[in-house]
Amino acid sequence: MLFGAVIRAFNVKVWIFASQQQRDQQLALLKCTPCPHCKHTGALNRHGVLRGYDQQNFRNKTVRALRIFCSNRAAHQGCGRTFSLWLADKVKRLFLDTQPLWDFLLQATTSGNKSRAFDQLDSAMSASAPWRIWRRFLKAQSKIRTALSALAAPSALAAPLQSTHGCRAPDDPEHAPPETPEAATINHLKEVFQNGSVTDATLDPIAAFQVQTQSFFF
Repeated sequence: MLFGAVIRAFNVKVWIFASQQQRDQQLALLKCTPCPHCKHTGALNRHGVLRGYDQQNFRNKTVRALRIFCSNRAAHQGCGRTFSLWLADKVKRLFLDTQPLWDFLLQATTSGNKSRAFDQLDSAMSASAPWRIWRRFLKAQSKIRTALSALAAPSALAAPLQSTHGCRAPDDPEHAPPETPEAATINHLKEVFQNGSVTDATLDPIAAFQVQTQSFFF
């Protein structure tokens, strides 16, 4: 999909692309693209990069996004504001890319052990990182579920355990353990971006979420 055709759907501050090829196609059309702030056409210019730490080596910094400037200099009639172009595998203010982030959240939700799930990533981040990432995930629940619900309705949540004697019936499929809110979010992501109509085999569910909603996962 050529993003120039759907430019009005972009967030004002960030544009998120599924691939570098799509981003470069949009860069080639900058002079034909209206500024998302002021809507003026012909004043957009590349304006440096945004850097962040490399997830494999915290001592190194890597390019995270490109900055675009709506020029108000000389004869240009732009607004002077900037915005950024991101690839879908990056999350703002997060050391991890989307694939290891998805792997961590999936394992942490399934096993309940956040430290072990994070250790499997072999990341250079500190021991407190999984807890900080998990807190960000928890705080973003309502935003994520609202965005997902606009794309596809979630499946029914598992019912709480009930019996006439107040006891659990673990072998009864009608009395399965209740689904936690975090697990419901993960399952909703899988339903929409792995099994649903909004599916891209080249993207993990978090990257696909960012492209589809033009907003960061958290």
